[in-house]
Amino acid sequence: MSSVPEMPESVTAVQVAMAPSWLGRMLSRVRDVFKRNLLPGLVLQGFVLLVIGGYYLLEPVYAFFMKVAQVKEAWGMFYAGVSTAVFAGLIPFLIQKSRPKYRDQIPNWHVGFFLVFWFVMGMVFDGFMRTQAMLYGQEGNLKTMLYKTATDMLVFTPLIGLPTISICLLWRQNRFGFGKTWGMVRQKSWWSERFMSMLIANWMVWTLAIAAVYSLPLPLQIPVQNLIMCFWCVLLIFLTDQTD
Repeated sequence: MSSVPEMPESVTAVQVAMAPSWLGRMLSRVRDVFKRNLLPGLVLQGFVLLVIGGYYLLEPVYAFFMKVAQVKEAWGMFYAGVSTAVFAGLIPFLIQKSRPKYRDQIPNWHVGFFLVFWFVMGMVFDGFMRTQAMLYGQEGNLKTMLYKTATDMLVFTPLIGLPTISICLLWRQNRFGFGKTWGMVRQKSWWSERFMSMLIANWMVWTLAIAAVYSLPLPLQIPVQNLIMCFWCVLLIFLTDQTD
């Protein structure tokens, strides 16, 4: 029988006191995230169903996507970078700048950051999808889709994708100040509170959408993901504009 060294009473008391408070805060955040994202999340899922349903059920939509897939195969990772920069970076930036209440919040020259950042992320996404195709195959069956979705949402998103995106966007919000950004992300509370909230929101909103993306052939995964991301960003801009 092994024994565990007894901890000092004061340390034990602090840990016992903190554990439920963190859990309580996270449960509260989950409820808040659910309430805030219920309507836009449902709208997003409806949009995803329209896109995927159009691909599988409507010949003109299928033909259009096949042409997009040919362009994607011809241009490869460069297409992934450019299209992600346009759909996740440029279009949301221009729409946000067109709204009077946001016009002065983001300097015009920040568009360069968004274009470069999302260009790089587009190639990262494409490389990850290609890796998944090598690991699990390119079939769109249920088993392969579940493997890819689980790997994306439980490995790539929490360990690579979301940390990279959230830290880089935080760096931009801090006017590209490395010191201030590093001071924030090195705090445990940033990861246990803010990052976990973003991760939970990501799981709630994007799991079904990502599963739908992985049901498509590999050349269409980046184009459709970018279309969904663009719709989501624009939707949030207009919903925030209406509720604030």
